[in-house]
Amino acid sequence: MNSVSNLELFLEDLKKKNLEGVALVEYLYGFVRDDIKFDFLPGIDDVTAAEVFDARSGQCNNKTILFLEMLKFFKFNVKAHFSTIDKNIQRGFFPFIMMWLAPKEIGHSWIEVEINGKWVMLDGYINDQKLFKGAMIINKNNNWKTGHSVADGDCGASTDFSLNNDKFVQMEAVKTDFGLTTDALSFVRSNKNPNNVNFFKKSMYKLMLPLIRARVVKVREIGESEK
Repeated sequence: MNSVSNLELFLEDLKKKNLEGVALVEYLYGFVRDDIKFDFLPGIDDVTAAEVFDARSGQCNNKTILFLEMLKFFKFNVKAHFSTIDKNIQRGFFPFIMMWLAPKEIGHSWIEVEINGKWVMLDGYINDQKLFKGAMIINKNNNWKTGHSVADGDCGASTDFSLNNDKFVQMEAVKTDFGLTTDALSFVRSNKNPNNVNFFKKSMYKLMLPLIRARVVKVREIGESEK
């Protein structure tokens, strides 16, 4: 007999709030953004929605997998959009050797969901607000447009929820398009995902993970200290 996951219990409980449409999507967006803190997980991308929920943390593909399953649970017409992104999106988090070894483009994703007959692109859930604030401060001091999980383009960067396809946190750094899918986990496990690295690179990633995570914490602390 399969046990019920914490994610399923959360979603069943959320039903009792009787949220619908925009209000429900915005609630889930805010939850994935701030209750699931931005961080890097040992499994890289190969982490289930339930595991991301339990970890209460994840990077873009982890959070997309979770958000997708949440929206599917409530019967929204929703897909994950996969692409590559400029590796400099991780600048400031990854040590020099890892940045040097990484390909110019790494795997990335965001959510596209139909709300009231309109398809809306969302990626602002990737960074929790405190980390985003800290990243913007450090990037500005470094004169970086891209780094610390933020791509600040001509229109700026934002973690705000919007129905107008105008508020994004990483979209400016997106490169090669891989298209849409309703099965995000299968995609990240496939050879199409550039984040499926060899044993050597995966071992180096796990070795460096404590340092990477410490840098994430430091950026968030800067965001928290700024009023």
